[in-house]
This record gives sequence, C-alpha cells and structure tokens, in this order.
Amino acid sequence: MSAPAPHSRFLPGPSLCVVGAGPTAIGVLERLVANAPALSGGARLTVHLVDPHPAGGGRVWRAAQPDLLWANSLVGDVTVLPDRSVVVEGPVTDGSTLWQWVQDVGRGLPADSAVGREARRLGPASFPSRPLVSAYLAWALDRVVADAAPWADVLVHRTRAVDVDDRPDGATVHLADGVVLDVDAVLLAQGHLDAAPTPAERRTAARAAAAGLTYLPTAYTADVDLSVLAPGEDVLVRGAGLAFVDLVVLLTSGRGGAFERTGEGRLRYLPSGREPVLHVGSRRGVPYRPKLGYPWAGPPVPLRFFTPAAVDAAFGPARQLDLRADLAPLITRELGWAHYTELFRAFPERTALPWAEFAERYVAAGPAELARLAAEAVPDPADRFDLAALDRPLAGVRFDDSHELQEWVRGHVRQSLDRAADPRHSADSAVFLALLQCHGTLAALVTGRRLTPRSECEDLSGWWMNLFSYLASGPPGPRLEELLALSEAGVLRFLGADVEVVARRAGRRLPGRLAQRARCGRGPRPGGGPHPRTRRERHPRRAGHRPAGPRCGRRARAGRPGRAGGAPAHRPAGRRPVAARPDGDRRGAASAVRRRLLDGGGAGRRLRPAAHQRALLPAERRARPHPVVRGHRAGRRPPGRGCGVSAPAVALADDFRAVMAGVATPVAVVSTLTGGVPHGTTVSAFASLSLAPPMVMVALDERSDLLRRLAVGSPLGLSVLAVGESALAHAFARKGEDKFAGVPWELDAGAPRLRSAGGWLGCTVTSLVPGGDHVIVLGQVRRADPGTGAPLTYHARTFGTHVAAG
Repeated sequence: MSAPAPHSRFLPGPSLCVVGAGPTAIGVLERLVANAPALSGGARLTVHLVDPHPAGGGRVWRAAQPDLLWANSLVGDVTVLPDRSVVVEGPVTDGSTLWQWVQDVGRGLPADSAVGREARRLGPASFPSRPLVSAYLAWALDRVVADAAPWADVLVHRTRAVDVDDRPDGATVHLADGVVLDVDAVLLAQGHLDAAPTPAERRTAARAAAAGLTYLPTAYTADVDLSVLAPGEDVLVRGAGLAFVDLVVLLTSGRGGAFERTGEGRLRYLPSGREPVLHVGSRRGVPYRPKLGYPWAGPPVPLRFFTPAAVDAAFGPARQLDLRADLAPLITRELGWAHYTELFRAFPERTALPWAEFAERYVAAGPAELARLAAEAVPDPADRFDLAALDRPLAGVRFDDSHELQEWVRGHVRQSLDRAADPRHSADSAVFLALLQCHGTLAALVTGRRLTPRSECEDLSGWWMNLFSYLASGPPGPRLEELLALSEAGVLRFLGADVEVVARRAGRRLPGRLAQRARCGRGPRPGGGPHPRTRRERHPRRAGHRPAGPRCGRRARAGRPGRAGGAPAHRPAGRRPVAARPDGDRRGAASAVRRRLLDGGGAGRRLRPAAHQRALLPAERRARPHPVVRGHRAGRRPPGRGCGVSAPAVALADDFRAVMAGVATPVAVVSTLTGGVPHGTTVSAFASLSLAPPMVMVALDERSDLLRRLAVGSPLGLSVLAVGESALAHAFARKGEDKFAGVPWELDAGAPRLRSAGGWLGCTVTSLVPGGDHVIVLGQVRRADPGTGAPLTYHARTFGTHVAAG
C-alpha cells in the first residue's frame, strides 16, 4: 500500500496557487502586493508558484536557450511592472522598464556574464535576446516577492501541476512531485501549454515512421531536438509565423552560418554547409509583416464601430455572437476608420475629398460601397486600406514556375520592410493601435460571455490571433532581411499559399515520401520543387487542439470541473479553461469552477511603458476581488463570483469603471512651485466649481507626490493641453523629479505654466477635501487664459479630441 501524498498547508491564512511562474504570474503578484492594504484583512497570504521552469522567465523566457533567439519587441518598449502612466485600479508604485534595468542593473553585471556583455551593447531601439529578458524578469519577480514580504509568503515549486480538484471550500492542486496543495483559489497563468498530438497528427507521425521519414509535430521551437534534421536535407515547413522565424534562425545562424552586407547594402548569407534546405508553405504563403520601425506620436484613433456599446446597438445586449460572421465586419470597418483618420489628418495632400464628407459617407456606406469610396477619396492604391488584400496577398496571383513565385515573395517582403520603416505610412501605426483597442473589446465580450462557445474556443485563438499577429506582431525587420538573404542563397524556398501536405505511398513517387500540393492563389501549382523527406509542423492548431496540462478535476461529475463527453479540459494556451456543467454545457466561464479556477492569460504580458496600456487590467480585475481574501475557510466565500468582497460591490465597481471610462474628460498638467523647483502631474479629473468667485477643483491620488507639496495658500496652475500634446501628458504622468526637464515653462500667478499648453488657469489653493482614495484640491482662480486650438481629451483609456456632431 503506497503512502498517501503529502498535503501542504504552509500557513493558516488564505492561500492562492498560481500555475505558471512567468510574466503573467509576475503581473498577478504585483497587483496583489499593490492592493495588499485593501485585501489582506489582517490575515497573512500564502502564494504558491508552480512551474517546472525557473521562476520569472518561465518556459518562454528561460535563460537556458540560445541567445540567437530574440524578444519580439524593442528594449525601450518592454516592461512587466506598471508605472504611474499605466491605467489600472489600485495603487501603482515606481515601475522599471527593461531599458531602465539594462542601464541600472544589466550593465553592472560581471564582464564574464553573457547578459552583462549584451546589456552593454544594447540601446533602447535594440531587440534583446530571450536570456537577457529572462534575467530582467527574474529581477522583477524578486522585487515583487520582496515587496510582498510584510504580508505574504511566496513559495516556489519547481515542478508541474498535474491535476486540479474543485472543492466546496476551495481547490486541491496535485503536483508531479507528489505534493498536494489545499488552497482557496487557483489561477492558471501558463503562457504556453504542451500540446498532445491530434488524431490527424498521430496518423501522420505513424505513416512517416513506417516510411522511414522524420516528422516533428507542433512544439515550442526551443524545446525541439533539431539535430535530427541533416545538412542538405529537404525539410517541409508548414507555417510562416513567428515560430517559423525562430526555427530558421536555429537551423542557419545556429549552425554556423553568417550574414554580411554587400556594397549595395543588401544582406548576404554565407552558408556553413550544415543547413538543411527549408521549403515553407502556409495559408497566406508569405511571412508575417515586420514590426514598424519609426516612432509615432499619435494620438490613437478612438474606437467607434467596435466598442461594447456599438456591438450592443448592432446586435442587442443579450444575443451570442459569432466572431467571424457577426464581428469581423465591424472590426474591418474599425481598422479602416483608424487608417483613414490618420491619413486625412497627417497627409491631407494625398486625399481627394474633405475629411468631413469622407467621414460622413464612410459611416453610412455598406461593405460594397467602402471600396468605391476609398478609390474616389484616395488616389494612390498604396494609401488605401484593404484588409482582404492584406490578409491574402497571393489571392488571384498566377505564376508560371517556382522561380517566379520566389521573386514575387521576395519583392513582397522588401515592400513590407520599406513601408514599415517609412513614417509616411503612419496609417499603419493607427491600425496597429486600433487592433490593440479591439483586443479590449473582445476581452469585454468574452468576460460577458457574449461569444458563441465555438467562436470563443476556436476563432479567438485561431482567426483573430493569427490576423493580429500577422498585421501587428510580426518579426523584427532584421529577421525578415535575413529571410530574404536565405531565400537568395537557396537555403529557404517559398511554396506559396494554401499549402496542403499529404503523406502517401501510392503513385510513382518514392514510397513514403511526403508529397506536397501547393496552390498560389488560383494559379497553377509551382513546379520543380523536391519532395522533402522531413515535415516540420510550425502552424498553430485550431479545432481539435489538445493542450496537455493540469486537468480541471479528476472526474466530471457533481458539477466538478473536468471533461464532459470526452471534451478537452483546456483551451489553447492563454484561453480560459473549458469546464463542464452538470448538464454537459462546456462554456468556459459557466461552471462552478468559475468561482475559484481563474485564468491569468494576458495579465502580465509585455506592456509598452508610459502608454496607458490596458494589458494589466486582467490581472487587476482578478487580483482585487480575489477569493483568497476576507472569505477564506472560516468565513467561506459568498456565492456568485466567489470573492471576499461582495458580488454586488464588485459588480458595482466594475460597472462604475466602465461608465467612467466612457466619459470624455479634458487633460491638464497641474503644477506648483516649492523652493524654486517646479512640480507637476497629469490629471483628467478636474472641473469648474464656481463662477462667483471663479473656482476649480482637481482630484489627486492620496499618494501623489504633488499633493504632498500643496497646502492652503499654495500656488496651483492648470495647463490645459491641446490635441497635439499627448506626449506631454505621458511625460507628466510618470513618476520622477525631472518632468520639467526640456519642457519650456514660465511662472504665471506664482505657478509653473507650460508655454505650449492650449489654456491656462493660475490659482491659489483654498482647501483640501478628502474623498475616498483621492483628495479634492479646491483652487480660487487668479488668472485665466483660454488659449486656442482643439483640446486634448481622454476617453475609453485613449487620448483624442472633441469632434462636433452634425
């Protein structure tokens, strides 16, 4: 008889198990720590981090992988800790971006440290290696754990979670090392799950093995043993996305190949002789579009057609929606609106209609009329937005042979690189930010259970994420340059669009060869290609994806989470787990597991610093009303959302945030002068209070540095920002003492006034009134200057301006 598995109740207080210890877990922990005063209720919290990979980097960012593999973002664009520019509920302390870490920590590492050597040569516009990002993430986690010490214990388990059982008073997590954790709540924070092969993949693998072929199924690239791919061997690769780029790097530069610049500035590949020959095909037939390579000041174009309110107006507030059939047309129109708004705003000389006329006709036009309107209003086809053409660039293109296909794809990639580096195409940046905002709307629809189960399970991780990654999250430009050089060297060959791979023994082909059938749009199949002996899967799965991870309960019965009718217990990585109702309904958030089994997908993903990103909101919304506080064991949890805070209170708070996010507010820099030194911060919570005498009120966070410098009688200035000054709003939203550095200002009524501001109020503080977690500062106006120009406004967590109706 085997001994019972050990149980672990490390401390008597509330407990949380986070499965996954990468960036998502860091984001969740940071929010829990930041909200500790409001959440702890006097009890000490235990947090279990479960991950077989090193905590901080987790699987994707672990240090034990080649430094040839890069992050997909610039050093200056990466942070995992929020600063005061990031809009979330709860207090925010000083964040630390990757660039700050490189300067303050990374460059101080020993000379024999590979990360230290890399840090000393990086700039904010460099692409860092994944081992360097891993070092940053480990440092960030250490910092969060240190901040948690006064009220929480964080325990790391270097093992895998294999099972989760739901209980009436919490959950039980079974670890691979035999430890059993009894906790109040479980949060799934895995970024990438292992994937069990689908039946079709198992059949393909069996056929390949019987024919003596090598078959590598879908997997995380850094985990795959690529030594089985012999030099000079023809390798068929299905999928041309980000994982494909990693694969190419490891099989070329990773095998001793090198790149050099020619006299004409072109990149040339010098083979080592150890490379296989890669034949790549995909649905589109082209690599993802490159990262944009220029700064863009914006402002972002606020959503108009794909907001939750617009979706409700179009379909009603209750009907379940299909992402492809119902919502894709709204998303397409939204992206086109962002594109044309920026084009007309930044380059009116390249348009043929007044903006007011175009905008009115665009809003009223049907799908078929939009193309005619664009052709009339925008003379150059390169300035028009055509999502179908962007998504399927090879549609309708015909080639006589494979050589023509290679030349066409190389030309397409070069055009994409040129466009991504040209700020004259800043409409692409507007589309990129519109895609990010559409993410927020989709998240709200998922939270509200508005998508059909099929769309939520398949279309989100399939069609939507593929489109988003293709348009907005492609590889760094240098990687695409390398693909061009590899193609010209004959190491890489493109197969075209709509590639099918069929393993068969019939016909005159050599037994067991993996034959290829590739179609380039509607043209003839490219000919002359070899019949590769190796097939390398790099495509993401759609329906039938079977990720392997901790099961949601050992049995699907009595309302326990788990499998119903053989359904998979989890969705693809990053999605909410599929749980079973007693009646067999498999909607992701519809079972008892909703109360305690939470998903942190997206909570700690990369943030752009000082950009008011919403990427932290999922972590915030799960951290504040988390069931591990004020309702653990002795007091039990209230029904419904399973939160320590009452369900009505949580719902009211969520609704309040949603309502206030929809209220457009002006933006100003409020300032004062102490000891001859100017101080200021960005606010959107200010308004007129009185006309006799003229008075204003400003709401400041009770932890505000500026608030500490104010008293009755202090000078108080409000520089009301104009529409082109979103950069100033970001600059003064950050924490620090040097916000006025390089910013022209002057004293007016005793307070610092920004010279470029659209309007000005010089005041004297008359009283300070507490209001919840803010303090209302009342000021009597001494001087007023209305200024000119359109105001900068803040609405739906983005900057914009007022547009007259009618």
